[in-house]
Amino acid sequence: MPEARLSANSIAPAAPTARRVAPPSSPYRPSTIGERVFDVRSGCWAAFMGWQHGFAFLRPLTGGVEWETEPRWITNTEL
Repeated sequence: MPEARLSANSIAPAAPTARRVAPPSSPYRPSTIGERVFDVRSGCWAAFMGWQHGFAFLRPLTGGVEWETEPRWITNTEL
């Protein structure tokens, strides 16, 4: 039976490899809601939505689901 030789690796593609980046040498601390910032870890521009428990909450510039990131990963210029 040909199906007997199938493995999970042949059915589903492998997960993409994570991008290895370093935090910016001078992180930026946004203070205005809606301010445009760059999240180095995700590689995306985002709108700053606020602070909670030491994390910055960001939202895609075009709208969508917020995500949280550590302040050390935020800058106001693309690297």
